[in-house]
Amino acid sequence: MANPHLEHLQINEALILEATRVLTKASPSEQKITQILRLLSEWAQLYYGRVLLPNYTANALQPAYSYGLNKERLKNSDYNVAFDQGITGSVWRTGQPALATDISDEPFFLTRIAEPINGSLQGIGFISVPILADGKTLGVLSVQRLTHTSRLYSHDVDLLRVVASMVGSVLLQICQPVQYHVSIESLNQESARLHQLCAANGIIGTSESLIAAVKQIDNAKNSNAPILLLGESGTGKEMFAAMAHKLSNRQRGAYIPLNCAAIPDQLLESELFGHEKGSFTGAHKNKKGKLQQADGGTLFLDEIGDMPVNLQVKLLRVLQDRQVQPVGSEKPVDVDFRIITATHVNLKQAVESGEFRLDLFFRLNVIPITLPPLRERISDIPLLANYFIERYQGMYRRQMSFTAGAIERLQNYSWPGNIRQLQNLLERAVLQSENSLLTIEFIDQLLQHESQLHPQQTHTASNVTQLPLPGSVNAARNKIDDQETRYRPYIRVELADLENIMATLQRTGGNQTRAAELMGMTLRQLRYRLAKLA
Repeated sequence: MANPHLEHLQINEALILEATRVLTKASPSEQKITQILRLLSEWAQLYYGRVLLPNYTANALQPAYSYGLNKERLKNSDYNVAFDQGITGSVWRTGQPALATDISDEPFFLTRIAEPINGSLQGIGFISVPILADGKTLGVLSVQRLTHTSRLYSHDVDLLRVVASMVGSVLLQICQPVQYHVSIESLNQESARLHQLCAANGIIGTSESLIAAVKQIDNAKNSNAPILLLGESGTGKEMFAAMAHKLSNRQRGAYIPLNCAAIPDQLLESELFGHEKGSFTGAHKNKKGKLQQADGGTLFLDEIGDMPVNLQVKLLRVLQDRQVQPVGSEKPVDVDFRIITATHVNLKQAVESGEFRLDLFFRLNVIPITLPPLRERISDIPLLANYFIERYQGMYRRQMSFTAGAIERLQNYSWPGNIRQLQNLLERAVLQSENSLLTIEFIDQLLQHESQLHPQQTHTASNVTQLPLPGSVNAARNKIDDQETRYRPYIRVELADLENIMATLQRTGGNQTRAAELMGMTLRQLRYRLAKLA
């Protein structure tokens, strides 16, 4: 029996190849983009493709290129989408793909921009992906498809990402870069505002990657769209969720957090949905669940990847119907809340293994925000270290300070446990230090102990939203995944290391990156040792 998923991947590969041929032809750019949209419609059943570009005068996205859309409606601007509206606007603001598996069940979808398929608006899905080039979002590529087909949404999203990249290369050639007349003063004011947001919400750091995540939260503050916080354990997802609530138009409502991994499966349903008195042994009175408690406010579900599949189905129904039915009750209750979820689990793998529902994933993955690990925020380590030392010396009534070079030692470690690990280490430092100085030697001892607790391992959670790409594209991504950053244990600098370092550099022809890999350390660690041993 033929495998339909394999057939669709083969179609996607052929479509990408044909689109590449279209791009190499000596034809007008507008014609190239239209032909690619036609390929999506005829080969992949992704209908009514449209490339929306920003019109800053109208404060909206408007179709600059399309295939199959009603020409009269195009003239009347019926397909235009304001920057702050719907799924398309969310993609423009966040630079992340979004979709509705069924537009009739999606409260954030603007029904007016849809076209009937086979004469009906029922059973239609809608997918939008950003058109990226040179690190900027140039526009949005959107398509429609039938909800009930054998094609996987994940395959369509990845196909559209590739096509959007192709369209972006064409747009760069034909569009003059938009000139933004923004003064240095206004840029500084925006930077200062984002830094103030960090400080006001207890988030410590000034690194570019951290501020970028804060800006994404800030951009989503006036939306009710779900936020999915991604990243490794210990990166501060709880603080970002609380900040998203404080900044939102629901800030006067309740903020209800729940860690799905901290509650036994048999009790999690009652915690979420509530129960009626007598509905099970121990149910001595009626209890409102977290879903009802969050009515009018925000529900934060941490470690959503650990939720049992049977509860995933019930949560999906609540998100679709905006009604919750307590355990033992026959009457549903209306609820109105914004949902924020977080996970360190690789949801891509969880979906592929059947441990997480694809439809729930796409329902939650409207505004995905990846929080940077501490090893990508090295410049923030001095700020964090001094903050934690001040906190714990006050708590334990000790006067502590770092000696010269001690904080640099902390910056030279890879921190697989992220901020939480740094915090724990510094609390231990304050408690165990025999004097008021935290020396390089003492920090070395602590880091050696940490390296034993966190053996070398490869991290994969950062690519949770990367769904499998077809054929050669997938092979290229797998090659990149194989080169992902590894956690490496801290290694104390010794004079005896010099001979080994020089011999390895000679083997690699002076290539420090390759030498670091061969020696089991980061490039930063290698350069640090070279500087110390010089």
